[in-house]
Amino acid sequence: MKRYALAGASSRALYMYAKPLTTELKDFAEVVGIYDVNPVRARIVSQECGNIPVYESFDRMIKEGKPDVVIVTTVDRFHHEYIIRSLEAGCDAITEKPMTIDAEKCKAILE
Repeated sequence: MKRYALAGASSRALYMYAKPLTTELKDFAEVVGIYDVNPVRARIVSQECGNIPVYESFDRMIKEGKPDVVIVTTVDRFHHEYIIRSLEAGCDAITEKPMTIDAEKCKAILE
């Protein structure tokens, strides 16, 4: 079973990722945490999906949740930060489109 964490509590995070992972894919996936700079949004997604643990620190979520995969659904201009931090922590990263907003940030991810 793969362990997933969500960086970002957008409606896309809720409907494209969290709900499917916690319902029809629950036999194959476990959502171990959700982080958003707005903890109210994170709690809403959590409650909609069976009370996923909510973290007020991305790094703490990674350390305590030990996800295999981080799904990045933050504001586009911050995608690269969470992709890079996820990869550096040894996690796979999935992001919504766009991956990032400019060539400089894309190069940082590839490095």
